[in-house]
Amino acid sequence: MDFNDSRELLWLVSGIYSFTFFLGLLKTFKLDLPQLRNLSFVLTIIGFAFHTHALYLRGLEVHGCPLGNTLERIQFILWSLILAFLIVRLLCRLDMLGTFCSGLASLGGALVLTLPDCDPNYWLTVNYTKLFSNPWIELHASVAIFSYGLFSLLSVVSVMYLIQRKALLSRKFDKLGSFLPPIQDLEIAAIRLLSIGILFLTFSILVGGIHWANQENFNLSGKLVVTLFLWIAYSVVFLLHYRQRLYGSKFAKTTIVLFFITFASLSLVSTRSQNTNKPLTPEENNPSNHQ
Repeated sequence: MDFNDSRELLWLVSGIYSFTFFLGLLKTFKLDLPQLRNLSFVLTIIGFAFHTHALYLRGLEVHGCPLGNTLERIQFILWSLILAFLIVRLLCRLDMLGTFCSGLASLGGALVLTLPDCDPNYWLTVNYTKLFSNPWIELHASVAIFSYGLFSLLSVVSVMYLIQRKALLSRKFDKLGSFLPPIQDLEIAAIRLLSIGILFLTFSILVGGIHWANQENFNLSGKLVVTLFLWIAYSVVFLLHYRQRLYGSKFAKTTIVLFFITFASLSLVSTRSQNTNKPLTPEENNPSNHQ
C-alpha cells in the first residue's frame, strides 16, 4: 500500500466507506451492540481523512484543485457529500444518514476507479503547467462541485424520505423505517439542503460570470451552460416547493432525478482545453532532446 499514491488511497477510502455501510446495515437489522454504536462514525471520519489526503496528493500532481477529469470531479463531489454529512452529524444524530452516504460514496468511488477512461493522466500532456489558468475560475469550479456534493446529500435524504413514507403508508412495522428520522424532519432537511446548495451554486456562477464578463473574446463554454442549466433546474424545484406545487414524494423523486442528471453532466464537462490532449511521448519527455 503506497500512501503517496492517490489512486491507491482512493481504493482504500472506498473500502472503508463500504465497510462502514455494511456495518450500518448490520447494526440496523442484526446487531446493535453499545460498543459498535460510534464505530461507523469513527470509520467515516477516518475514511474522510484519507479521502482528503488523496485529493491533496492529486492536487499536487495537477497543480490545482483536482477537477480535471471525471474521476476527480466525482471524487470531489463524494468528498463534499461526506463533509456535509459530518457537519450535519455534529448538529444532530442521524446514524442512518451516515450509512446511506457511506454506501453512495463507496459505490460511486469504486465505479469511477474501475473505469479507466475516467482518469486520464492529463497532467502529463505537452505544455501542461497547471489545471486552472486563473484563480477565479478555480474558485468557480470548486464551489460549483461542492454544491453538487450538497445536492447528492439532498438525494440521500430524499431516498430516506421515500422509504419512511412507504413504511408509514403500509401501516406495518418496518425495521429500516424505525431507524429513520420523522418524515417531517426529513422534508425540512431536504429543503434546507436544497436552499444551501442553490446559494453555493449561485455564488459559483457569480464568480465565474464576473471573470468571463471581463474577457474580450467571451464564448459560452459547455461547463458554464451545464452549471446554468442545473442552477435553473434546482431553482425551479425550490420555487415550486415554496408555492406548494411540488412537495412530498414528487419533490423527493424530482431531486433524485436531478442528482442523476448532475452526475451524468460531469461527463460532458471538460475543465481543460481540448488542444492539450496529446500525451507526452518518451522523446518529448526527455529534456536532452530539446537542446
